[in-house]
Amino acid sequence: MKRIFLFLSLFLTVQLAFAQQTTIIKAGDVPKGAIKSSVSGVDYPMAQKKPVYKVAVLCPLFLDSVDISRKLTKLPSFMMPGIEFYQGVQIAADTMRKMGHHFDIYIFDSKSKYMNIANIIASDRLDSMDLILANASKSELALIANYAKSKKINCVSAISPSEANQTDNPYFTILQPRLSTHVEWIHKAINRKYADDNVIFVHNNKTSENNAFNYFYNDEVNRVPTHFKEYVLDSYKIDSAKFMSLIDSNFKTTVILATLNPKQALANLKALLPFAQKLNLKVFGMPTMESIKTLSKTSEFPLLPIYHTSPFINDKISPGSRYIKKMYRKKMGSDPSDLTYKGFESMFFFANLINKYGVPFNKHIGSSRFKFITPYKILPVKEGGNLRFYENKYLYLKRYENGVLNYE
Repeated sequence: MKRIFLFLSLFLTVQLAFAQQTTIIKAGDVPKGAIKSSVSGVDYPMAQKKPVYKVAVLCPLFLDSVDISRKLTKLPSFMMPGIEFYQGVQIAADTMRKMGHHFDIYIFDSKSKYMNIANIIASDRLDSMDLILANASKSELALIANYAKSKKINCVSAISPSEANQTDNPYFTILQPRLSTHVEWIHKAINRKYADDNVIFVHNNKTSENNAFNYFYNDEVNRVPTHFKEYVLDSYKIDSAKFMSLIDSNFKTTVILATLNPKQALANLKALLPFAQKLNLKVFGMPTMESIKTLSKTSEFPLLPIYHTSPFINDKISPGSRYIKKMYRKKMGSDPSDLTYKGFESMFFFANLINKYGVPFNKHIGSSRFKFITPYKILPVKEGGNLRFYENKYLYLKRYENGVLNYE
């Protein structure tokens, strides 16, 4: 019942947001005589403080996919990810208001049949915003990021790790690290822990996985291990004979399993298990391994340490985690998902930046002072000395050994 009430409230909230009459302000305009601030080679307008800040939240809610004239007993499952993210944002906004900070939050349903991303942009409803927080797909992000750049409004991609075809956008930030960043962390960890091992990079002949191999092999910061080999899969699972032909028995072995499909990754972990003790084997996987629940089963992968990177760890017992859970349960009557925490943290972090430093806040975007649960390490991504965009580079390295999780 709480979820149905939330849906009706949310439906009305979004309709009001669409109907809101806003004064069109050229965001980022510099008052006459103001001094610009140079950050990472970019001249930003001088930061301005305001009595109230406007934040646009673009989220896939699918509100007009449900007939509200019918008696609802349960919300469709496809709506829940967007609603869970929205609830995290709303809890953060309520928290900020209790702290005495002033924000107007405008919720836009990016999956509306009538007011999709392109139409939202064309309507000028985003022109007066101080921040755009987007839970959006790659194609939608490109539209939003290009628009944000043209208006000099900071746009934060909260969920997708996509670059959204941005090459010189100093107003675009990716909170979920890109595949190249995950591979870089894995490379650094292997060089630190297992540099003298046989290091076998296993991947499919697919664009994204070939890219992962190139990120590793052409890493300008971390050298390629001495006993490094590439194994391109020509079937679903590793062939034992072909795998063993790459092994020098004088050394221990580390496998980088770069298959991005979690089901295929699981099948290959099982294929590698018989070699665990014989080769003193360790496996490093991609962030998509997060969804393999059997990694935490004690008897599933005995004597096979398995690593993967992750930008997010929620220990469920920290004060911050318990606070979000408590507030979510009040609203929804159930426990929050990771999307709720990500919605909360992205809103909380950037709203605090705005409140402290005004807009634009890019001079201070690398600050870690507003961490709630997850640390952010937001750095400029450059090419040829020019800023492309900003990216959160903070990752955890998770390690499962006999089902027990540790992380660093």
